[in-house]
Amino acid sequence: MRRPIRRGLSLLELILATTITAMVAAAIAGMLSAVTAGVGSSNDSRAAMIRTNAGNTRIGSYVAPSRCLLGVYADSGVALWQDDTRQSGTVHATEIRWLLYDSETESLNVYFVEFPDEWMQAAKDLADIEYPSSTDWITVLETYQTAGHISIVPLVDALSAVAVTADDATPLDARQVYFDLDMRTGNGVLQSRVASVVHYHERPDA
Repeated sequence: MRRPIRRGLSLLELILATTITAMVAAAIAGMLSAVTAGVGSSNDSRAAMIRTNAGNTRIGSYVAPSRCLLGVYADSGVALWQDDTRQSGTVHATEIRWLLYDSETESLNVYFVEFPDEWMQAAKDLADIEYPSSTDWITVLETYQTAGHISIVPLVDALSAVAVTADDATPLDARQVYFDLDMRTGNGVLQSRVASVVHYHERPDA
């Protein structure tokens, strides 16, 4: 007698097939998740590298040609004696560049004194105060900010923090400065270090 031909799957076979399908789907999902995370991490690293190179160039364009460091601020930045444009051997307000981190905009910016174009040169010279090397340079910045004579140019953005160190405890004697930049990315924060050197070091006379 011929046995009847079975049609379809038994309950046990159906459960087994469903379990295997679920396991395969979970494995594929895990693999795709790992690939996606890897691609995202790679993209973040590449973007951070590009931003680091740009930051290195921009920061170096101010530090390298400057005369010396006037101040180093651990969680903010530096004050630079950019050049002796008044040829006095001393620091005037318009010769200073502040490279400082702004936590509100999350950017590292350069600040500098700039007077209105409509001012006569005599008025600009009078407002361009000369300072001794022992001056509190942050106070100088705040004074000119209050007067509305500070211009700002962003250097590096999307930063959660900035830490700054130099190769000498006395800023006026330092030649190399390090900026540790915490860069925000899609997957968190990546830290990058930018180092820059004052090429032709010269302290102010007073």
